[in-house]
Amino acid sequence: MNEFMTALHLRLYDAVSALQEARERGDEDLCLVQAGELEDLVEIAARHGVDIDCGYGALAHAA
Repeated sequence: MNEFMTALHLRLYDAVSALQEARERGDEDLCLVQAGELEDLVEIAARHGVDIDCGYGALAHAA
């Protein structure tokens, strides 16, 4: 995995974790921010042909 893909996957992991924490605290504003971050990261992955569905598909439905 190259450096770009590694960084992208780490950012996705961090964003999903932050979204889960925001939900647990009931912070709706932070949930919206984190959801937006995830959308941006998914768009970046798609633009560069990075397949993220295999690792994040289940999380996306849980989010």
